[in-house]
Amino acid sequence: AQTLHAVGYAMGIQRDGGDQVSVAYFGDGATSQGDVNEAMVFASSFEAPVVFVCSNNQWAISEPVSVQSRFPIAGRAPAFGIPSLRVDGNDAIACAAAMRWALDRARSGEGPAFIEAVTYRMGPHTTSDDPTRYRVAADLEEWKLKDPIERVKVYLARNGIADHGFFDAVEAESEALAVRLREGCRSMPNPAPESLFDHVYAEQHPLIDSERQEFVRYHASFAGGEH
Repeated sequence: AQTLHAVGYAMGIQRDGGDQVSVAYFGDGATSQGDVNEAMVFASSFEAPVVFVCSNNQWAISEPVSVQSRFPIAGRAPAFGIPSLRVDGNDAIACAAAMRWALDRARSGEGPAFIEAVTYRMGPHTTSDDPTRYRVAADLEEWKLKDPIERVKVYLARNGIADHGFFDAVEAESEALAVRLREGCRSMPNPAPESLFDHVYAEQHPLIDSERQEFVRYHASFAGGEH
């Protein structure tokens, strides 16, 4: 559904006369859903400043992309009147170049663009997923050699742009950031349950007020009002 939201936001940017660009990210499986196709219809028809980025990781849960699409996914966009690029999703430099092209196009008023970044899902789809049931270990080993972070490190090292000291500093900084984020999330107080009604609409109205009151009464009906 985020593709539809992105197009709607992009159309709002048009009407406000801004120079922002809306970007929607989704997987290969999402392209089989109606939402993505409907979003591309609106984006193309209104020349909305939006970029669609399909992260093709080869699997929609346990469904291989070869079953979903017999043709590269990027080939679908031109049928909607949207130019597209198919890039190596594990090449950070290629992805940056593709996004730069798409953003420049959208900002200049030429309309939407579509990028298919071909990559691979190394882990399970969810915590309840067991990928060993539907894919072979050899594929995983092959894609390990294409790790995007390692490829950037090799590029920087070979071209004399960075050394071991730089990489060690980045590693330490990233670990410190991860610790700070985890601690910050764990220390956040639980919001009041009824606060979920606070930002549904820009302005409150009687229906929201009555629904909030009903929810508060329902919540209070449990022992202690805490369950």
